[in-house]
Amino acid sequence: VDCGVKRNIIREAQRYADVIRVPYDATSDEILAHKPDGVILSNGPGDPAHPEILATAVKAAKDLVGRTPLLGICLGHQLLALAFGGKTYKLKFGHRGGNQPVKDLRSGRVHITSQNHGFAVDADSLPSSEFEVTHLNLNDGTLEGMAHRELPIFSVQYHPEARPGPWDNEYIFRDFVAELKGA
Repeated sequence: VDCGVKRNIIREAQRYADVIRVPYDATSDEILAHKPDGVILSNGPGDPAHPEILATAVKAAKDLVGRTPLLGICLGHQLLALAFGGKTYKLKFGHRGGNQPVKDLRSGRVHITSQNHGFAVDADSLPSSEFEVTHLNLNDGTLEGMAHRELPIFSVQYHPEARPGPWDNEYIFRDFVAELKGA
């Protein structure tokens, strides 16, 4: 779902799968008409809680839950949180540039990530019975990644396609495709 997607997200996804782009305001039925194996909710500008975004992209994300695997990137991460009743907030200082250390809580590894966002997901607003926090920003402790405990849904706040290190975050796309093959 193209919410303002960076070309490199499409390029990275195309390494693993065929990609069909739909606009941010596509309905879940319009998206599912393409018979996708999974859906990536892309990055994009602006306030994720803007009324137009809530009425379109968040509604579609909510309607896709349980019907296809979902991966959220940046704004897409925020849209997934909102789809599950979570909240977002404006950061005092946005995360900008390729220098944000993020800890993957599952592996214990720290990745230097590229980010460009002014909003974040309030981790305490997520239903903990449904979501696991998977990544944290080491500079300010903000939520950088989450995974649904039962459904094939996960997301990251940073840009995994823009790896400051050689392969730091390539696993995000690889894991999503593995999830598609197992779904």
